[in-house]
Amino acid sequence: MTSRSKKKAQRLVAELRCGDARHDIKASALDHSSPDFEADLRALNPDLVIHTAGPYQGQDYRVARACIDCHAHYIDLADGREFVEGFNQLNSEAQNSGVLLVSGASTLPGLSSAVIDFMSGQFNVISGIEISIAPAHQTPRGPGTIAAVMSYCGKPFKVLEQGRWMTRYGWQDLRIQNYPALGKRLSGACDVPDLSLMPNYVKGCETVTFHAALEAWWEQMALWMMGWLARAGMVRNWGKLTPLFHRMSVPLKNLGSDKGGMHIRLSGLDSNNNPAQRVWYLTAENNHGPEIPCTPALVLARKLVRGQISIRGAVPCLGLMTLSDFADEMTGFDISWEFHD
Repeated sequence: MTSRSKKKAQRLVAELRCGDARHDIKASALDHSSPDFEADLRALNPDLVIHTAGPYQGQDYRVARACIDCHAHYIDLADGREFVEGFNQLNSEAQNSGVLLVSGASTLPGLSSAVIDFMSGQFNVISGIEISIAPAHQTPRGPGTIAAVMSYCGKPFKVLEQGRWMTRYGWQDLRIQNYPALGKRLSGACDVPDLSLMPNYVKGCETVTFHAALEAWWEQMALWMMGWLARAGMVRNWGKLTPLFHRMSVPLKNLGSDKGGMHIRLSGLDSNNNPAQRVWYLTAENNHGPEIPCTPALVLARKLVRGQISIRGAVPCLGLMTLSDFADEMTGFDISWEFHD
């Protein structure tokens, strides 16, 4: 178990030992920005590295390359679109080293592709994919999460809509999302890996959208206004204010609920070539939503340990986890889902 701070790693190891974890877990300091990172990683002689140190926006592939050099498998929870989209440039090196490198083993595209795979059997053609995530207001927001959110606030990115690549802006393009268990939430467009990956993963798809629906409408509107300030050139990078936003978020955390959700809507033609839609709604209560992003990485790690994944190379987390795999990991958490036609 590693952290930039050895004391933090030791505290986590102590917590794990109080549970069902093995007692031979060790703590070590490891900083991917250190000049000695490669040597420090090699000294640990890992079989598998799970990279969770975000934000991934703006990061390079230093950690993944270090894993190739020491012949260790690699999994990350990256949510940076460019990071995940360009990850396959390491494919040949990973294959030559005999290791599997997986990027985006998180909610997107790890879980989203699992849900799409599950529902796709009911369609002859999937022409549209609409995804949204609605985090609980009480969800803990670390500096990495806030920095990722702010990195694309007001920044342009491309979205495939009705077969054409259109320009959208971070936290703009406001839409109302209606969740069965959460009610209506205002949402803004966000730049995520699925926007690039799904048009190739799902053949015939002409529209892929993603929106994040915060519980507090005033918070959503604040991000929308900040987006306009960035578009007007008045603020170049909101990410520089991450420490301030992080301090502000702590006292405001209790102004909302512990309930969040997610939805994925597929539209297209069913098996009889009739127009059809199918929607998957997930609900997470008791602030269990933060358990979801790490689940695909856990699933893949278990499969690698059991020898259940034979592929090697560098790939995004598409089709590597099933919805059944996800359900098995969610046992014991207050997380449920339902399908609507």
